[in-house]
Amino acid sequence: MSEQTWPEQWFTWRDGDGCPMCGLIRQGADEDEWGARYLAGEAADAYLQRRPFSAGYSVVMFRGRHVADPIDLTDDELAGYWRDVRAAGRAIRAVFGPCHLNYQLLGNSVPHVHTHVIPRYPDDPAPGRPLPVAWEGPPALDGEEFARQLARLRAAAAG
Repeated sequence: MSEQTWPEQWFTWRDGDGCPMCGLIRQGADEDEWGARYLAGEAADAYLQRRPFSAGYSVVMFRGRHVADPIDLTDDELAGYWRDVRAAGRAIRAVFGPCHLNYQLLGNSVPHVHTHVIPRYPDDPAPGRPLPVAWEGPPALDGEEFARQLARLRAAAAG
């Protein structure tokens, strides 16, 4: 048998023990160090990220219960989750006008169902390919710009 390379913490979180996304959701927090909520949907919450890889970059987190993989969602949970992902995408499109949206469902760092919604623009550095992502991340938006974008997304999500 080969050596385990995934950190033990990932397996603990996968089982729901100490999952940081569950902690955020259970606290009912509107913001954390990573972003701020602009959509509270039926099954998921959408958060504008403070360090956007592109304008409007958001993470949509399933909030019903701890679920590490979408195959473990019920049919109703799955449908509700994707309706909320779609609502976040529509708000991003209304506010930022990207030419395309990428949806990444990974769970490699935090095993809790969540989707990165990444707007793409005509001038981005990788047309027709995924955006190159640096692990250290882009610089954070300044507070005033973040607040402006958040207010616009909240208004768009509210309809």
